[in-house]
Amino acid sequence: MKTFEVNIPAGIKDGEKLRLIGQGKPGKNGGKNGDLLIRIKIAEDNKYKLVGSDIYTNLNITPWEAVLGTKIDIDAIDETIGVYIPKGSTTGEEIRIENKGYRKENGERGDFVIKINIMISKYKTSEKEKELYKQLAKISKFNPRKD
Repeated sequence: MKTFEVNIPAGIKDGEKLRLIGQGKPGKNGGKNGDLLIRIKIAEDNKYKLVGSDIYTNLNITPWEAVLGTKIDIDAIDETIGVYIPKGSTTGEEIRIENKGYRKENGERGDFVIKINIMISKYKTSEKEKELYKQLAKISKFNPRKD
């Protein structure tokens, strides 16, 4: 068994092939070795989804972060980015950060797209938090079924 060290070029796409010249099967009748072809398979990931050259991810935030806005550090593919979540963000909204996605063949990069998900705690809500929610329910005029 042989081991090869292979440099994967930036921007390579799923299904593309790399050719290692002369590393394939031995040639017939003393001829030169054939080439070894390596087909690229980009693995699926639970955190990131590659669509073309754009990378998509989900970001879970709290209701108060959605209402008040906040800045959150989020891991992109090769760096941590500080992202401002605007006041009034809603579930399903996307924040697009240009040139932070997957590298294209021409050296440019796609976008990094962050999908907002507003989350609530199902099990760890304290009595104080429940009381604050009750107060908010009394004073708020917001009704998403009418507004």
